[in-house]
Amino acid sequence: MSIEVRKMNPLKGLLTYFWYYFNVKLTIVLIQVMAVAIAYLIFGHLWIFGIFSFYALSMMSVSILLTMGSKEVDWERFQLSMPVRRNDIAKSQYITVGGVPFLGIPLVILIYWLGSLLHEGAYFELIPMFTMLAPSLSGPLTMCAIIFPLAVVPALEDKINSLFWPIVLISLVIPQLIILLGNNLGWSAIITASAILGLSIVLITISYFITVKLYSKIDF
Repeated sequence: MSIEVRKMNPLKGLLTYFWYYFNVKLTIVLIQVMAVAIAYLIFGHLWIFGIFSFYALSMMSVSILLTMGSKEVDWERFQLSMPVRRNDIAKSQYITVGGVPFLGIPLVILIYWLGSLLHEGAYFELIPMFTMLAPSLSGPLTMCAIIFPLAVVPALEDKINSLFWPIVLISLVIPQLIILLGNNLGWSAIITASAILGLSIVLITISYFITVKLYSKIDF
């Protein structure tokens, strides 16, 4: 199967290549996500749903980033060799890796609703959906906001692999910890969740413009 990038919008062509290139990885993660979802629907434990929502909204982004960064794939060099503008390369990265978690929102809401029906709705209204979604969405956005500009800096090219997991863990865990801390201190759950998600959106927006600027200076 071949895809002619020159015959379509450059950004659209790059995104099409992306989905073609990474669909196997995404399929594997999606199967794992659905396995956890089925476990939640069977047993009805809220902690299983917590794992499911976190996995569905966060781990696809992590999986894609791991594949992008592997030396076997060398995705960055592949992108730079394509007939597209370098700001389109940056856009494609942020849209795909940062946007994947948002594609999981309908699935998370559906599974949560089905679980409440199967288990008598015992906890459907106890935990606001937004409060659960916000930290799981904030993590991948923050992760992308940090990793993408660093990956373009030539001086950090050899260090980015060693920095990858610390950045991922910090980005994914801290929003969850802030929510837990806020609950223990009596903070408003909605305000806390909104602040976390809002801050991550600001960070990824700033990060995008920095990355575009850095890409424009790459000699290849």
